[in-house]
Amino acid sequence: MARILIVDDSVIMRRNLKSMLVQAGHTIVGEASDGMEAYREYSRLIPDLVTMDITMPVMNGIDAVKKIMATYPDANIIMISALDQRNMVFEAIQNGAKHYILKPVTVEKILETVNEVLKIKSSDPHGLLDESGKQNDVPLAIENKNGIFLIRIGSGIGDEKLDELQTAVQGFLFVKPLRVVVDFGGIGMLQEELLLRILGLMRKLHDAGGAVKALSHNHNLIESLKQHNPDSFFRIHTEWAQVVF
Repeated sequence: MARILIVDDSVIMRRNLKSMLVQAGHTIVGEASDGMEAYREYSRLIPDLVTMDITMPVMNGIDAVKKIMATYPDANIIMISALDQRNMVFEAIQNGAKHYILKPVTVEKILETVNEVLKIKSSDPHGLLDESGKQNDVPLAIENKNGIFLIRIGSGIGDEKLDELQTAVQGFLFVKPLRVVVDFGGIGMLQEELLLRILGLMRKLHDAGGAVKALSHNHNLIESLKQHNPDSFFRIHTEWAQVVF
């Protein structure tokens, strides 16, 4: 079952959604009452799915979708809106939201939509084999691929994005079992300082009992990773098909 983050400024709405989803076997890993809090909680928890209200204080649901998708492009976000917010719903979908539900929300509506968004291919239970052709075209992207945390590092990675990664890693430490793949894609050499920060976070995950693997298609970076991994606390792979936990 899915790990879900509920975002709504109404305590009653959050309570109702939580009741419906928990009864269906899902786990509510967090709640947020505005878009900015939603982004922080998403970065900390990396849930399987988010239910997102539109009209909220501080940051509305559409801007929250944009902010989350900018860093986590495979986030599964379901918009929950009133009938007169259709145009805003479509704007959210254009910016990456996967689906929407019009109020009033019923058990049938929410479960049908959640199940549709979270469809899993039985032939690839971890959803990793279809990653082989993807390019790391953003500095940092973090996804939960059916229980495996996938961290994509892009060539534009910098201290600001690594600060976001550090926040996410803090949330990972409480997940059991903890399985992580750090995908460097085809990027070449990283600045030594940046690489050491990434490796330090990987070490932190390993020391917390996590299984950590690295993926790279670049020979120079692979050699650099090997040099910084004398005790083999993580495995290095060159193809997605090799990644097995």
